[in-house]
Amino acid sequence: MRRGTAKRMLSVVGVVAVAGVMPLLTATTASADQIACTEYVGSHGYTVGPKVRAACSHGVIFTGIGKTANPKCLVGLANLNVASSVSGKACLRA
Repeated sequence: MRRGTAKRMLSVVGVVAVAGVMPLLTATTASADQIACTEYVGSHGYTVGPKVRAACSHGVIFTGIGKTANPKCLVGLANLNVASSVSGKACLRA
């Protein structure tokens, strides 16, 4: 095998390995944040079901100087009549 072909093969293997591992690393963090959001909503007396979990699946937005609640999370919880004082803090945990 020629040296150039071997380098290309190793590059392809590296890219495939990274592509396979990345979703596993990011999914764990997102799941934990969604749980923090739903637990916060539940701790304030609201029933947590699939609609709350769906709203909490929209993670925070990092602005470069901090983080802000995702509007999709806020609207999703508002549509379920979750108080804005609860939804704002919950969505910051998402």
